[in-house]
Amino acid sequence: MGITKYIVKVDGVQTKILDLSDIKSGLASGAHTITSEAWNESTLISTQTRNITIAAAGYEAETTSYINRVNTDTGAVINEAYIDTVYSQLKSDASLANLLFWMDSKGGIKKDASNFISKTYDLSSSLNDPTQLTGTAQPVLNTDVVFDGSDDSLNSSFLTLSIGTTLYIKFTPQVFGRMLLGLNGSTAVYLYLYSSTGIRLQGLTGATLVWTVPTMVAGTEYDLFMQRSSTGYTLFLNAATQGEKAATFDTKIDKIGNYDPAGFAYKGGVNKIALFNEILTTTKMNNLIAL
Repeated sequence: MGITKYIVKVDGVQTKILDLSDIKSGLASGAHTITSEAWNESTLISTQTRNITIAAAGYEAETTSYINRVNTDTGAVINEAYIDTVYSQLKSDASLANLLFWMDSKGGIKKDASNFISKTYDLSSSLNDPTQLTGTAQPVLNTDVVFDGSDDSLNSSFLTLSIGTTLYIKFTPQVFGRMLLGLNGSTAVYLYLYSSTGIRLQGLTGATLVWTVPTMVAGTEYDLFMQRSSTGYTLFLNAATQGEKAATFDTKIDKIGNYDPAGFAYKGGVNKIALFNEILTTTKMNNLIAL
């Protein structure tokens, strides 16, 4: 948790308060750095630096709340205006209330100086922030969240594809035969790019659904939608339907970029992952692709 105020006490009595909210109120919109310094006369003893972003006037209330949450956790919002566009579009589509999860490479990221990611921030009200605390398994932030194909992954709370939901992934594969999504402790639940022309989904019952899709090209960005109805799953690639596969099982995942135990780790970029508690229309899918 980041520091929000400094309090000075003399003999246990509070005498001075430096509240970061007061400092922020006088700043222009945009990114700022606040540095606190502790001095012993002319000797600097220690410093602490905190990056903050002031939301521009006119931003959605959700945008301001999200930016404040990420900043308080000492993360960084990569593109504030884009985040506001996302919230505005979801409101326009009447989908924000149905948003269960949204991870975005342009959103909130906690990373080190080499861009290795320890946390990404969920734009939904679920506050399901995927994390990776093991340094060697951390993906890196480039244009996308990039997974190395060896052991990188992010861990989230459960995302369940139950009846009436839509899963959305914007991704850029570098090789095929790899797992986009999986379930911790299970080799039986996953979303698998098993070839450049094939996508597989395996659910909690172990049953597997297979779609043959137009040839995907390494290094090309794709938009994948998976819709779960009462009769089965329908796959869309770049908003074009690839057909429904009959099924009665739910799919539950909590591992991004791999499955557990390790193997077939995803190699490539992930731009965003979202889950909605609704069956998205073609118009809504195209609006998301255009963001």
